[in-house]
Amino acid sequence: MTHAEKTVSHRKASIEVSKNGPYIVKNMENFIDSQGLPLATQPVMALCRCGGSNNKPFCDGTHSSINFEDDKN
Repeated sequence: MTHAEKTVSHRKASIEVSKNGPYIVKNMENFIDSQGLPLATQPVMALCRCGGSNNKPFCDGTHSSINFEDDKN
């Protein structure tokens, strides 16, 4: 494990909601898919919120092309 990996592993995981865009997840160490299989993690990941990504659970930018809005009506 590199020094950078050790540093990241000691940070608290966080999730931020970006306006009309993805969830921004930071410092997640363990991530599994809907079938319980592990997914590779990165120090910062964007997760789909619009439902239109072709790379679920990750964001592929589809929210921009479908004009996704997170405001409740």
